[in-house]
Order: sequence, then C-alpha cells, then structure tokens
Amino acid sequence: MHAIVYDAFGGAARLALVATPRPGPGEALVRVAAVGVNPADWKAGAGLLPFLSAGNLPLIPGFDGAGTVVALGQGVATLALGDRLAFMSGLPMGRGGTWSDYAVCPAEHAVRLPDSLCFAAAAAIPVAGISAREALQQGGLAARQRVLINGGAGGTGSWAIQIARAAGAHVAATARADNHDLMREMGVECAIDYTGDDVAARIATWAPEGVDLLLDTVGQGSLSDPEALICNGGRYVAIETMLPDEALPDPRRFAARDIVAIRASASFERLHEHLAVLVEAVARREISVPPFETMPLEEAADALERVRAGHVRGKLVLLVGQDDERNEPPAATVKDYA
Repeated sequence: MHAIVYDAFGGAARLALVATPRPGPGEALVRVAAVGVNPADWKAGAGLLPFLSAGNLPLIPGFDGAGTVVALGQGVATLALGDRLAFMSGLPMGRGGTWSDYAVCPAEHAVRLPDSLCFAAAAAIPVAGISAREALQQGGLAARQRVLINGGAGGTGSWAIQIARAAGAHVAATARADNHDLMREMGVECAIDYTGDDVAARIATWAPEGVDLLLDTVGQGSLSDPEALICNGGRYVAIETMLPDEALPDPRRFAARDIVAIRASASFERLHEHLAVLVEAVARREISVPPFETMPLEEAADALERVRAGHVRGKLVLLVGQDDERNEPPAATVKDYA
C-alpha cells in the first residue's frame, strides 16, 4: 500500500510503498478515505511523543481518520465488513498510523457514520473533537458558566466553542481578527484579537469576576498571565502539548486563589463515548464540523508544515486513494484473521 513514512525522527516525511497491515484480535482493517492533520502528527515525526521510540521506525503517522471496514480481527462483534467509520488509530499502542491506504484500528475506538456525513468531514472530528470534549469535562463545564477558549479558530478550539455553547455556557475566545466571523457564527459572545487586543482588559469587561473556566488549546506561553483571567475557585485546563521546555504557568499562583490547574489529554477509557456523542451531534445538526480544507495525501509534508507553523483555520484533511487503483480493497477477508 501507499503510506506516508518517517524513516527517522526529525527527518522528512515521504510517500512510500509498504506492506498492508493485518488486523489483530479486537481490531479492524480500514480502507482509509480521509485523515485529519493534527499537531500530534508533526510531533510524532519529530520524536517528541513519549510513547514512540526508535522501535516504531519506520513510522506511519496519523492518529485519526475515516474509511470503510474491509477486514476484521478475531473477536470483533461490534463492526461489520462495509461499515463506514470515523476512528482513532492504534499508533499509541505501537500499531501504525492512518496516513496510508489501509490502517488498523481498535474496534472499540471506531464509530459508525451516518450516510449524511462524508468521509472528509468525519476525519475532522476525532482528535480535535475528543480533545476538546475531554478537556471541558475535566474542567467541570456547566451551564451559565463563563468560559474563555484560547485558540478558538483552530480545530480543537472550534469544537470546544460549540461544545461549551451546547452545554449552555457563555463563551469568549481568542483568535486573529480575520477569524472572528467564524467564532461568532459558532456562538462566541466576546471575540478577542490576541495580536492587538488587551486580553485581560477585554475579559475584565466581559467577566468582571474572571471566567469560571479557561481552556488553553495553544499553550507555549501564549497567555502571559492566565491566572489573572480566572475567578477565585475557577478552573484552568491546558491541552497537553508534549513540547519540551514549554513555559508553564506557576502553579503556586493558581493555588493561592483556589484555582485548579489541569493538563488534559485524551482518555482511552472515554474515547469511544466522546467520538460517538460528537458524531451523533453532527448528524443531528446540533454541532457543525468546523471549516476544513482538503489536500491530497501526496502533499502531507506541506500540510504538516502548515500545522506546525500554526494559524490554520479549522482543520486540514488529507484525502487518501481517491479515484485511482488504491481505492481497491485488499484481497484478504474476515476469514483470514478469525
């Protein structure tokens, strides 16, 4: 099959021919149609993720995707051949990623798609949507709270805005001015331009006592004094970036005002629940998939660089095996793996 491969951490990603994987017990083999491009993908290639080592090389990146089940491993009873899925890969467990014609995924990390949801849109859901929902749950999101989302126009921030609004919260968010229209369409009451506005002054006007919950999807010191934006007894939740030498807020300042500081990352135990809820909410049109731009798999290196540099509006999605021989499923069937 064709796949994007890193031969060494810190090297360039290249398109290569590699062996098609076989699903193990509890896994499905998916013919991939589309994959999301996430910050974790360039970090994987750079060797920054603690669960990846030289033993994972050559490495196929990709933590999420959408496609069709073409084979099942032993013991899988929740999926069937031909099912259309959004899914998370087994990359954190040492299996290959999704940036390839075919990928294996744990059956418990996959959700069937309604016919109304195309593969490209579905691929924009898993990593970003799950991260946002998990972080907001860890932060104790509740109705009528005032919530600030740092990085509201990116993939995770776009989902977080909509999830918070659906929960009945009031939302402020930071982004460049040219993304404020998008954020307002998603329900943001207070749109803040981090490149020119005084963030603290804007929040002091909108939430004089401070916000109940601050979700930081950017990190890397992008908020100079997050503690000053939060009310006494509030919550600060930061999406785990896994970047070395990242400047982190001083926990003593949070503790002095009874602010709980949380470093959030996806939970395997709640992964299926989060994905199922999000897919259902999109199908019911309660939440919309954020804007996404599609690129062919062959342009993966350019997509990685754009995400690494930041400032992507919504999501980038790579299309895999469209309208060519790579769309043909492998000859193997479920009987080969039972």
